[in-house]
Amino acid sequence: MGHGLRMAVAVAWASLTPWLLPAQEKVDIASRTPSTWTEYVHGQGGAVKAVGYLYLPDGAKGPVPAMILKHGSAGLTGPQGDNIRKWAKSLNEWGMAAFVVDSFGPRGIGESASDQSKLRSLADLADAFAGLKVLAADARIDASRIGIIGWSRGGAVAMETALESARLGVLAPTDPKFAAHIVFYGQASPQYRDKATDQAPMLFFHGDADNLVPIGPTREFADWIGTQGNAVTFQTYPGVYHDFDVEGGIDGSVKAETARNCDVVVDLSTGEVVRMNHKPVTGVNGLALIHYMRGCMERGAELHPNSAARADAVDRVHRFLKDTFHLPG
Repeated sequence: MGHGLRMAVAVAWASLTPWLLPAQEKVDIASRTPSTWTEYVHGQGGAVKAVGYLYLPDGAKGPVPAMILKHGSAGLTGPQGDNIRKWAKSLNEWGMAAFVVDSFGPRGIGESASDQSKLRSLADLADAFAGLKVLAADARIDASRIGIIGWSRGGAVAMETALESARLGVLAPTDPKFAAHIVFYGQASPQYRDKATDQAPMLFFHGDADNLVPIGPTREFADWIGTQGNAVTFQTYPGVYHDFDVEGGIDGSVKAETARNCDVVVDLSTGEVVRMNHKPVTGVNGLALIHYMRGCMERGAELHPNSAARADAVDRVHRFLKDTFHLPG
């Protein structure tokens, strides 16, 4: 690996179930923890070593395509973490590398579902682009075929990494871009837009009964970015809830924090809030935005696994990646 980053082979987690991959490479990712958009775009925020777990397909010959996998508010613990590793196994079976990026563990955070202010999602965004740079420098990976897939909080990262202002807050103009984005019930409150995008294809999955991350704002973002040159496919599942693909996950109510009643749209090219509480606005300062977001947050939602929706999503992801990255088979 380049850039002076340390790579070491680590043993698999002892608690993992048998279907998970037996080994992984643990990779340090030089990143930072910005607390504001200004810090993000100016390369500020405390330095940190995020961690990535790299899974390579058996018998890989030559550079292989790869996906960065970005966790949600539960981190890599419990059923949600196992679900992400199961997706990594599927990617390996399709001939792709999987790079699971952990933004929580290295920062001493177990979960953010109870309080999203524990860590601004800007840190997750910085880690995703830093992880992209690490993968692109690995001779075993095809730098032109690296995508990202994320769930919930991580789904927001999978959306926002398509925005050029977000990319250039971490990478140089000549550095790589993501070649595909897959979004599972991605959070779009707040919703970020930009004057330029990476033009990469995007695949969205969302249940229309999701009351933790409502489908409306995410669909609005997808419709908008489709007008910017990104080819968009949006798969809606009627009557399906949040975490529908998490087999063995919670099947019932949770007290998680939700921004379902919040409405904020931010133009990343200027850093300005352009809509708040369903009305166009100008001149909104940071304090006013903080007060609004604190006032609109609620608690309580439902999580329900859905095996039929998950199986359909696996098939659609496979077909999307075969078409996008020209996978064999």
